[in-house]
Amino acid sequence: MLDQSVSEKAIKLLGINTWKKFQPDTEYSNFVADTYEQIEGKLTDDEYQFSCFSKKSFKGKDGWAFASAADELVAKKLNDNIRRLFKVRPSDRHAIVKQTIALAKDSQPVTIARLDIKDFYESLDRTSIVKFITEEWLLSHQNRMVLKQWDTQLASQGIQGLPRGMSLSSTLSEIRIRHFDKQMKLDGKVYFYARYVDDIIAFYSGDQAQLESMMKERLKASAKELTLNTDKSFYTVLNDPTNGSSADIDYLGYKLRIQNYSCKPRVERKVQVFISNKKVNKVKERVRKAFRAYSKDRRYNLLLARLKFLSANQYIIGDIERTKLKSGIYYNYPLINDHSQLKELDAFYQKFINSSKEPANSAMQLIKNHGGATNNVRLKQIEAISFQFGFKNRMMNSFTNDLNKKIKRCW
Repeated sequence: MLDQSVSEKAIKLLGINTWKKFQPDTEYSNFVADTYEQIEGKLTDDEYQFSCFSKKSFKGKDGWAFASAADELVAKKLNDNIRRLFKVRPSDRHAIVKQTIALAKDSQPVTIARLDIKDFYESLDRTSIVKFITEEWLLSHQNRMVLKQWDTQLASQGIQGLPRGMSLSSTLSEIRIRHFDKQMKLDGKVYFYARYVDDIIAFYSGDQAQLESMMKERLKASAKELTLNTDKSFYTVLNDPTNGSSADIDYLGYKLRIQNYSCKPRVERKVQVFISNKKVNKVKERVRKAFRAYSKDRRYNLLLARLKFLSANQYIIGDIERTKLKSGIYYNYPLINDHSQLKELDAFYQKFINSSKEPANSAMQLIKNHGGATNNVRLKQIEAISFQFGFKNRMMNSFTNDLNKKIKRCW
């Protein structure tokens, strides 16, 4: 049976990232004990008062964060309980893309739609979600109270929908939209359907108008507050004999280039898999910002760490201390089968560090002048950075939590 209580054991299990965020200089055991004492002082059967949430930028949109470690860990335990009791399983980005690639190779005629739900988190009806969860009676009385107090604090700050940046929002959104997902998968004309947060892909046997109409009806029936963002919708019909060109589909950080028409029956279409142009341009911009920051602060080791971060891979520690995830140039894009963009990144990088323009020029002059002509160790380190090498050899970095924060600060 699930222990739903906010115990010291639960705090220890869920608190690694919160500790690193709020009190990294404190011994972890002391952090756990102190935070649990704070929670005990605030948490009763009928009340838990959240402090005012802090506003932050989250992927270009307004996001929100907890003001204290106690608040964050109470919400993390609530989130863990809801995920387990309501059987909420996070979507696997790579599994979705892998299946999309496999199905795109099939020679059958099909309409592929790439769709987006408009203002997903902000538009969700938080009142309906909280009401549904509390009336299911799966959560303990104390957990239902904490959920209501969280909702009350959001309302007092005028925050609409579900706040970006909180893991609880992700879980509640999945519960709200799961009926829509189920109805989409049951539709007889839907060959394949997958959703990752607000990004949807569907393989459909009808035409664009039929699919769009059907999806709008399903949304209206399941989560009427949500609407499709038609400005970001993309449709392509495969096996159209009047169109011999390939179709490019951007989805979840990848770009799929799908051969439109297979000349021979039952012969697989060719599907090339790239890193999306948007992600490649993001890496290039981060290289520029890294050198710009070095020109100002002259912290060479931090510049080198930033370049290694971009061109290789590193571990990410999950909320539960035993979980270790990998991230980086390979582990973010393991499904690519065309490495031309890695070559493009290397070519861009070499051209950039040899440029006479800013911010590269002044930064490279500082690097070249360090130690004189007889000592060009730094120059060799900078010139050796390679995205292809980091990808193909799955190079791993080992950064402390403090260094990891400093690396990202200029981005």
